[in-house]
Amino acid sequence: MNRFKLKDHLQGDMQIWVITILLSLFGIAAVYSSISALVYRTSATPEIVLFKHAFLVAVGFFVTYFVHRFDFINLAPLAKILLWLTPLILIYTLSSGKEVGGAKRWISVFGWTFQTSDLVRLVLITNLSAMLARKQNTLDNFKFLWPIIIWCGVLCGLLAISSFSTSVILGLTCLMIMIIGRVPRKYIFRLTGSVFLGLILAFGAGLMSKVIFGKDFGRTQTVIDRVEAFTNTDLDSNGLIGGMVGSQSIQQDQALAAVARGGIFGVGPGRSAIKHGMAESYSDFIYAIIIEEYGLIGGIFILGLYLWLLARGFKNIENTTHAFGGLLSIGLTLSIVFQALTHMFINVGLGPVTGQTLPLISKGGTSILFTSIALGIVLSVSKNHEAKAANKLR
Repeated sequence: MNRFKLKDHLQGDMQIWVITILLSLFGIAAVYSSISALVYRTSATPEIVLFKHAFLVAVGFFVTYFVHRFDFINLAPLAKILLWLTPLILIYTLSSGKEVGGAKRWISVFGWTFQTSDLVRLVLITNLSAMLARKQNTLDNFKFLWPIIIWCGVLCGLLAISSFSTSVILGLTCLMIMIIGRVPRKYIFRLTGSVFLGLILAFGAGLMSKVIFGKDFGRTQTVIDRVEAFTNTDLDSNGLIGGMVGSQSIQQDQALAAVARGGIFGVGPGRSAIKHGMAESYSDFIYAIIIEEYGLIGGIFILGLYLWLLARGFKNIENTTHAFGGLLSIGLTLSIVFQALTHMFINVGLGPVTGQTLPLISKGGTSILFTSIALGIVLSVSKNHEAKAANKLR
């Protein structure tokens, strides 16, 4: 009788599996503890919200499992087709997408609503990795690189109209992939310029629309307001920014209060006081609630999990003999970690509010699923290396 062995089913880097499970379980506990404001605004009970989130986490885990069973090599042709569709998808999102929180970032396909920026990140990172892998012997010839640079600039520019922070994270990820992919420095500067130009054009379009038509276009005014709120030196007697209840500045003040209240060891699971008045305590500011309840120790633990994930992503590069796999693995890992670090920095007052959630921890639907797909691909790369290593030993 064959004995069940977990390692036979969860293949690839077992440490990444452990990180994924720990983040997911911690996320369920954190969401359940921080949804009081959401429950107050809706007719749902805490148990219903918890069940829905736990169900999505479970679905995400199975998505990771199924994706990691496939050979990552087969992703390149599919991603190439999707690359030509992504500009059209982004334009459609901007014109006819579902608006939430003043931004059109979602579209509905067969009743399933998802954030198109998540799809764009997967597609661009996969294509960039595949292009660089194919051109490892011709990186000194710019004519082979200009399509990569153009695609990065166009997609980051379109993405910036609806989500400036996501565009910056994606641009930074692409930059790191090119550096790791041994692209000459002079071309790295051109990529940086291309992405920067895309951001400037998107930002400029918003300003021109405001001046000429008196109408906001994209998130230009939101970006300006958030930067002004962050850099505002006109603080009240408590050292807080102030603002309307529920506004981004008030929420950032509340996040700082939660961090201060947590101290070293925290007030204990479920005992947060700040969460009751914070509108986005379960998503954009969940890290602050984690620190309030689990203290600096809990915050460092979560940070350590993401840095551990980053270290395993770099380990994949060392282990794999396939350039595409190595670049794809580190690119997707960097995308997840950059988003997590952005969320953390904002929650502790080191940056303006952006609306970035904490991957695998914040409450969310499609963000969990797309993060699960990304982790499944990373695990597929590590599984491929393990299979080749095992064959050599035979």
